[in-house]
Amino acid sequence: MFSNSTMPETREEVCLLMDELLIRSLELVEQEVKLKTTIEAITNEGRLNLAQTRYHKGPNSVSSVQLPTEDYKEFNALNTVTESKDDEGITKLKLEQHPVDKDNGYIDPIRWFGVLIPPTLQDARKKFTRSVEFVVECANVQIELRSILLKFEELNKMKNNM
Repeated sequence: MFSNSTMPETREEVCLLMDELLIRSLELVEQEVKLKTTIEAITNEGRLNLAQTRYHKGPNSVSSVQLPTEDYKEFNALNTVTESKDDEGITKLKLEQHPVDKDNGYIDPIRWFGVLIPPTLQDARKKFTRSVEFVVECANVQIELRSILLKFEELNKMKNNM
């Protein structure tokens, strides 16, 4: 986990590095909590928008009836998650948004609910899309936190062996 050039040599260096890792882990935990509360708030707003749409348009206008069945032509997701590694070998997730392109199988699922889309349904989609963006960001924070905790454990073992 550590390159030879950054390997701490003394117990004091190990302890200082452990302190830095603990501070960073606390920052990440705080960031994770903020992201999760943001995800919850945005998702609740999206659900409220869906409820308003169902109230105004009727209970069957926005329901599972509009969703595709097994017989429906296959399609691709407009939002996909890809992963890559950074310089330190830590996995990073990225949300890729694809444009609507019927020829390549990228369709706009909001059209399943009619041609004239209510503004509340469009707002719900925007909120859920933002929520997915925050979920990916939260996953990246969790990945970094796990990496830091593994480094901390390694340093703790090294300190105990000194």
